[in-house]
Amino acid sequence: MKSPGSPPAVPAMAAVLDAIRDRVTVSRVELVGATGLTAATITNTVRRLMSVGYVREVGTLQSGAGSPRRLIRLEPDACYTVGIQFDRFTSTAVIVDLAGDVVERSTMPGAALRHPDSVVASLGHHIEKLLSSAAVPRSKVLGVGVTTHGPQDRDAGVLLTSNPSIDWLGYPLAASLSDLIDLPVLIENDATAAAVGEEGLGSSGSSFATVYMSGGIGSGVVLNGQPYRGASSNGVELGHISVDAFGPRCTCGNTGCIENLAGPTVIVEKARNTGLRSRLRLGQGTLVDFKAIGRAAMAGDPDARALIEGSAAVLAVGVATLVNLFDVARVVFTGDAFTDVGPIYRRHAQDAVDKGAFMRAVHPVRVEQSRQMSDAAAIGGAVLVLRSLLGAGESAMRTARGAERLSLPAAVP
Repeated sequence: MKSPGSPPAVPAMAAVLDAIRDRVTVSRVELVGATGLTAATITNTVRRLMSVGYVREVGTLQSGAGSPRRLIRLEPDACYTVGIQFDRFTSTAVIVDLAGDVVERSTMPGAALRHPDSVVASLGHHIEKLLSSAAVPRSKVLGVGVTTHGPQDRDAGVLLTSNPSIDWLGYPLAASLSDLIDLPVLIENDATAAAVGEEGLGSSGSSFATVYMSGGIGSGVVLNGQPYRGASSNGVELGHISVDAFGPRCTCGNTGCIENLAGPTVIVEKARNTGLRSRLRLGQGTLVDFKAIGRAAMAGDPDARALIEGSAAVLAVGVATLVNLFDVARVVFTGDAFTDVGPIYRRHAQDAVDKGAFMRAVHPVRVEQSRQMSDAAAIGGAVLVLRSLLGAGESAMRTARGAERLSLPAAVP
């Protein structure tokens, strides 16, 4: 496994990088005002960032009668991180540069019912191909963020679920992939990562929620610019909020969960028991079939429309609950399952919060569709690697074995 060097003082680095990223070019004096750090701290931090090649001076700016101010700019290609989202049905990989921009993207098959070792081998092979395609040197890759469903032990890099098969229960996903590709790896809940992907690398300090739907239904919440994690980084399980005490038993042990009533798997099962099976040629896989149903619904098929409208109405109840719990003013729908039917789900959710948000008299709640439906979770995985390294309000990222800490390259004191 790749061993990182000694950790630098990263909180100041995170604040300074965010400020430079937001402003494109900036002077040290402006960084003092933007970050609230002292001039001495800014000088030392910029020196260290320059020593590892993350920023560089790009000229001067005359301001008043004093000496010209030296301007600093980010070097986007100084380092990269990789993000991978995968579940049983789909998988997406991205490479993100220091500026937070996606420089390469690709898709690959989901985990299906393959053994985890086979899935990890495929992920490793795909990462190598992606880096080669983007001509990104491995020496510039800081690590890989893998986002998938929970529950999971984020610190240990271990999945704590038997979905999609019992082989995944306790499987050391981060360690296995890290050993294979010789890069640090973290794992993250896909819905939380999708929220981080929406936020990006900025430091806006915003508060909002995402509703993430791919193979299942989840949610992520960002509060004051930081992802809400709960006691074990498995919080905000929107799909497992019960909306029917007498509903069907869920695998989580609860009854009438939103996912059991409105998730893609349930909708596809219902559709396959109707004339939609033959009309839409269902049977190609859960997510493929769900998207076919969604396209038919948007095209006006009454049976497909009824299924999607019913699902959206149930999910909207959960969205209103989410808004009431966290007092957010914005909810973003993201995830591959929303690609075609986002407008229907958004309409139902907006109506639900307009009528049922407890704080609606204080502030409006806006429901939106993501501009990166299929990529948000993968982007979030890549962003979290860098945020963790820089200590941007989060615990330092542990490597797959949980004993070492990732860091920036050793800097000149």
